[in-house]
Amino acid sequence: MAGSFINAGLFTGWLTLSFLLLFTGNPKDRGRRKEESYWSREEKRLHSQADAAGVSWGGRETKTVWILSLSVACGLYFITGNLLLFGVGWLLMLILPSLIINSRKRRQRLETLMALTDSLRQLLARLPDQGSLSRAIEMVIASDGRGERAKILGQVLEELRLGSSVRDAVALWKNTIKLKKFDHVAETLIQANKDGWTPAALRALDKSVQSLEADLKAVLLVAQKAAGRKRQLYAALLMAWSFPLILSMLDTGQKNLYLHSLPGKALTFAYVTVSLYVVVKGQEYLSLNVEEL
Repeated sequence: MAGSFINAGLFTGWLTLSFLLLFTGNPKDRGRRKEESYWSREEKRLHSQADAAGVSWGGRETKTVWILSLSVACGLYFITGNLLLFGVGWLLMLILPSLIINSRKRRQRLETLMALTDSLRQLLARLPDQGSLSRAIEMVIASDGRGERAKILGQVLEELRLGSSVRDAVALWKNTIKLKKFDHVAETLIQANKDGWTPAALRALDKSVQSLEADLKAVLLVAQKAAGRKRQLYAALLMAWSFPLILSMLDTGQKNLYLHSLPGKALTFAYVTVSLYVVVKGQEYLSLNVEEL
């Protein structure tokens, strides 16, 4: 009975603390305060990180991740009775948002590289007949039923329609794409326009696009190998977790070694913490380095 009251009290306190942390940190409600809370600063930091990465991330997503993290901590405690596992909730609150933002960044930049390579190949196929960058872009966009190429080529076409020079429009396009591997193609495209789209200029542009296509194949191969290594890492983690499960079945006087003894609880917490660390570092070292794209 006493244990039930303690659990109920801890659960109530945890929910109250979670509510205070997550829903009383609105800057509008603190307009008269001189300093913002830690949680408000953390939310702004994540928003700045997402902006720098070029991915979408809002306050609602931050709060959702925090609430899920706290829920996981509560669930682990009620399953195991291990108070130390409350700390897992705090670790997840610190780790998960940045992990998700970086994952979105990697996926978005790889998708951009793939769409860019396809758009440039289509553009190059139409330049000899059209003899104009703007008309060639219009033809490429018109032939795309899904609208993927319009996302890549739409800005440069708009700049050209507004009267910008090809050099300025392509330079702005390059700064928007923010892919190092596109820089050489952009310079070659500017030079080809300057040369009047001559056969020699188009051959040079074709070589640049071929180089970008080769880079894309290499990047996809690296990403595929990295995915395989991640699967191996997760399999190794599952094997490591089999040891506590097996040892917990040992006869210790009808008590579970990992659930009812202090050393066992500490070891379980260490297992969870190290597992989170391995997952985070595995994502960092095994994932594609998008800064090199």
